[in-house]
Amino acid sequence: MQSPPSGFRLVKEGRLRVLVREDVGAEVLPLVRHWAADTLPAARAPAGGRGGAGVFDLAGSAPAVVLRPFLRGGLMAKWNRRFYFGWRARPLVELRVTETLRRAGVPTVEPIAAAVLWIVPGCHRGALLSREIPLAVNLWNYLREADRDERGRVCEDAARAARRLHDAGALHPDLNLQNFLVRRTASGREVLVIDLDKARVVSRVSARQRRVAFERICRSMRRLDPTAEVITLACVEAFHSILMAPVS
Repeated sequence: MQSPPSGFRLVKEGRLRVLVREDVGAEVLPLVRHWAADTLPAARAPAGGRGGAGVFDLAGSAPAVVLRPFLRGGLMAKWNRRFYFGWRARPLVELRVTETLRRAGVPTVEPIAAAVLWIVPGCHRGALLSREIPLAVNLWNYLREADRDERGRVCEDAARAARRLHDAGALHPDLNLQNFLVRRTASGREVLVIDLDKARVVSRVSARQRRVAFERICRSMRRLDPTAEVITLACVEAFHSILMAPVS
């Protein structure tokens, strides 16, 4: 197993493995133990409205955290919602990738811990804990509430966040309007790229790969807004001009 990222430590308790930030480990580990035992207390819903996730307040001055269990989607979810197979534990991978990209300047959430409970050898369930982003909503929900003139500008912000991801040499396999978090700040807006569990770091993101990412975002726009009542031409042009701009 790889050594923990700087500032994190690996905790082993029976079949439970937790990669946790050292400065809040004492506050986070009790919550993780409740998750492993299926005894989590009631949670607040995260502002972003992400399925399955809950916000928990920790003891003392530790930040509130969003605990997101790894849950399967699609047809597989009908038979198996939360168990994963193989030795590559996805929560640990996502934490490492997210922390690497965050330190490289990519705007994303701040990971706090990744938890893996091994059910039997080669079968696990997992969760990722990150710092809560208060009052954040996903980009699609933000666009639905924004006035027409603002929609193009917030899409520019999201496109810049995605471009920073690409410039850091990372590919997001499911970049869509719901994988950006947006919140208003005193100085304007903050846009974060989220859900990096399948992201991979490559040596360089090619023009073709950036084109694929742009086309995926366009498909997301058509799926969420088939009659183009919300998505403006300025939104599409913002993503195209920024994602497809040549590498300097």
